[in-house]
Amino acid sequence: MTAALAGVLGYLALGIVGILGGGRTASLLAILGAWISLALWAPGFAPASVGGEPWGVTVAGDTLALAFWALAPLVHAAVWWHERHRPTTFHGLVTLLVGTCLAAVLSRDLFNLFVLLDLGSLLGTVLIAYDLRSRAVWAGLRYLLLSALGMLVYLLGVGLVYGELGTLSLVRIAELVSGLTSPALAVGASLLVVGAAVKAGVFLIGFWLPEAYRLAPVGVATLLAGLAGKVGIVALARLAEAFPVGPAVAVLGVITGFGGLVYALWERDLMRFLAYHILSQYGYMLVGFGLGGDAFAGAVYYTIAHCLFKGLLFQSSGTGIEAVGGRGIPDLAGRLPRPAVWGLALGVGSIIGLPPLAGFVSKEFLGGLVPAGYGWALTLLGVGTAASFSKLLPLLRPGPGKGPWGGVAILGVGVLAFSAWGLASLPGLLDLVTWGKAAAAVAVGYGLYLVVRRVRVPLPKVQLDHISVAVLAAAGLLAVALLVG
Repeated sequence: MTAALAGVLGYLALGIVGILGGGRTASLLAILGAWISLALWAPGFAPASVGGEPWGVTVAGDTLALAFWALAPLVHAAVWWHERHRPTTFHGLVTLLVGTCLAAVLSRDLFNLFVLLDLGSLLGTVLIAYDLRSRAVWAGLRYLLLSALGMLVYLLGVGLVYGELGTLSLVRIAELVSGLTSPALAVGASLLVVGAAVKAGVFLIGFWLPEAYRLAPVGVATLLAGLAGKVGIVALARLAEAFPVGPAVAVLGVITGFGGLVYALWERDLMRFLAYHILSQYGYMLVGFGLGGDAFAGAVYYTIAHCLFKGLLFQSSGTGIEAVGGRGIPDLAGRLPRPAVWGLALGVGSIIGLPPLAGFVSKEFLGGLVPAGYGWALTLLGVGTAASFSKLLPLLRPGPGKGPWGGVAILGVGVLAFSAWGLASLPGLLDLVTWGKAAAAVAVGYGLYLVVRRVRVPLPKVQLDHISVAVLAAAGLLAVALLVG
């Protein structure tokens, strides 16, 4: 525990130093320090309290925390390389944001999670709007407003739960809560779930996400997609462990998966398309974390795989757009530089579940650990993913220009390493029948794309006020469902 906390404090301290000066060097030292800290505290540590009762903060180093700690320095390194020419303040802010992520995955305390989620939102807003472009500033402010609403809802839930149970420790809450028969406790748990869902970007109440990711600097979009954006999902996973809200989280995952997919199917802006698919792929994570048990491990696998290949997709697409200009998928065909094309090819193959890549490994592992009904839902979601990503096939023909390999290469190696490690640790996935089923799902997805590509469906545009109303409605409906259940 001491080694893990030292790693967090080192990251945060170096982030502050980076803002004041020497941000590039401080970021590299933070990356190195995180890996040293991880080597010292792996393979984990049991829940323990930092500080005495009643205000001590509970922390724990479980598999989910371990996975994120292995991932974070890699994503940070890719961002650092791509944005190495930026001012020192930028690198200091990025280092602080990564530090909050490392702290959040260790935390098992409701209020400590609130502080870290809120701090992450503030840092994310500044980084999204860093270039001071008017549309990016508005996207950042929209993100900040909705995050503030989500965190207010979450904080109200903290107050209700603490008033009922007298503790903020999620470990202690899991021991005390056997059911949500108390109205105050049910409302509190629902407010916590909805507040964390806003931060994560769950479907409908997370419609701030596509525009924010689309307009952020490439390195920032890579960081959000590959690491920081998943902290809200981690918070939901922790809540599902402590409260009997797992079934609601799993159902929310199915709704999120297909809701994001519908919007992605007909999206023509490349970066917004990838952002909608973040919403869609959250479905896999929330189903696994909500169901718990063995499925929790499958969700951890998929979350880390998704961080790698989604970060690679944003990095590749962003560098390609920077090189040639324009964001429309039809306009980019045959124009992207070779590094961007190779990164897109690897990322697309992974996210659609093409054997033997990371997406195939994690999807098959998770699919084998969930009940049949959820398994079919995830299979259909995989077919839809393959259908929507079929529109990117024309982009996989390199253009004449040259582009940077650095960040693409770092994340690409991460995807390939995870793919190899996953197959080695799960030898059952080497079965040819399993590979054939996965390839068939991809083929069916491409056939579906040929059917729907000429169809135009007028999807409703979700505004800021719609999201705000949806947040409050979701909290009320979830509270009623928990009481009735």
